[in-house]
Amino acid sequence: MELLSAGRKQYARETRALDDVSFALEKGGRLGIVGENGSGKSTLLKVLARVLTPSSGTVQVSGRVSALLELGAGFNPELTGRENISQFGLLHGMSREQIEAAQPEIIQFSELRDAIDHPVKTYSSGMAVRLGFACAVYVQPDILIVDEALSVGDAYFQNKCLHKIRSMLDGGVTFIYVTHAADAIRSLCNQGLWMEKGRVRLCGSSTEVGAGYQREIFNRMVKGGYADAAPDPAGRDADSEGAGGDDAAAPARASHAPLAGEFDSASASAFGDRVAPMRTGSGEARILDIVLYDDDGNATDSVAFRRPHRLRVIFSLKAPVPPNTSLNVGIADNSGKQVCHFSSLVQDIDLANLDVGAPYSIEFDYHPTLCPGEYGITAGISSMVDHPSRHGQMVVDSVVDYCAGGQRFSIRFPDYPLKADLWGVVAIDYSADLTKLD
Repeated sequence: MELLSAGRKQYARETRALDDVSFALEKGGRLGIVGENGSGKSTLLKVLARVLTPSSGTVQVSGRVSALLELGAGFNPELTGRENISQFGLLHGMSREQIEAAQPEIIQFSELRDAIDHPVKTYSSGMAVRLGFACAVYVQPDILIVDEALSVGDAYFQNKCLHKIRSMLDGGVTFIYVTHAADAIRSLCNQGLWMEKGRVRLCGSSTEVGAGYQREIFNRMVKGGYADAAPDPAGRDADSEGAGGDDAAAPARASHAPLAGEFDSASASAFGDRVAPMRTGSGEARILDIVLYDDDGNATDSVAFRRPHRLRVIFSLKAPVPPNTSLNVGIADNSGKQVCHFSSLVQDIDLANLDVGAPYSIEFDYHPTLCPGEYGITAGISSMVDHPSRHGQMVVDSVVDYCAGGQRFSIRFPDYPLKADLWGVVAIDYSADLTKLD
């Protein structure tokens, strides 16, 4: 149609997958690339892996490149897993002797067992990822490139891959990793690249890039697709109207010191939509929002390891509630198991003493000992009674409001060398003594 119009009309629109992208990565460097879908991350990796040839510009890569770009990329589905291992090694410049030496380790790492002699087209997505990653790391690469394919594997295999990657990094392998998880680049990489619409939005340290990207994602999540709204005037005095005294010096007690963030109706709307499918309770009180603040007073969904932070829960009473009504907050690990719990009644804040209609906030200040990882927050309002035999526990008498899946957050790995044992859920301080026995 453009030809027929003799150039008078233009119907096509050019889209640059990559536009003026420039960076350098030294030998042994570790680069994490983040960005939303369609930002050009995977295209950039394909250019670096020489799968695609750029239409302009130059790319200089020194050393053997091993790339895990897409699910089963480079595999022939008609060949068996064992045959694909041989083909993969040959394509990466390995000799047949090197391939034969590496094959048992690849099979053992992938844990495919008898399936290794079946055609790859019969593999599930998880099996293809196992074989692909095992091949990628055992061809002795100088540069390892990993796209988001690992997210398909199960949690066990993802951990296994991360251990293998860390051992390769210790050996000096150059590493390029694309992910949507800012925590991953902070823990695995020392440099970061934030892609947006085919261009570089931010390039710098992994800590700086990860924090900037996380902040952007959090802001978008808080908006939840809603238009910006002015703060609710009724919420401006929520801090001053809460029960209990001002006790910021005692981190174990709820604090009602003013925070930078006020009641945000857009955030509250997004929160309500998130919890609506599983919300239960009699409804005399309603939890309006849950916000996490770092030690600088900024709303966030990612906090530093062993840094104090504040958990604010905003709620209102629609009708009087019975005596001994508590705001309860639980923090759960990735499996959904609760690892810690906060109760307003323990801090002598009984919601039965509050006014109906006014919004309130209760803020829990604490110094976490949780290990780095992903955690969920569940909140509820219930009338409580003391457990008859377990001192220190209360039992729910009646549920007023219960919000599962109200919020999620992560605790980041430290960005400095630390002699610690960051496994499991809780990081405890401990000592060890050595004794020579006769």
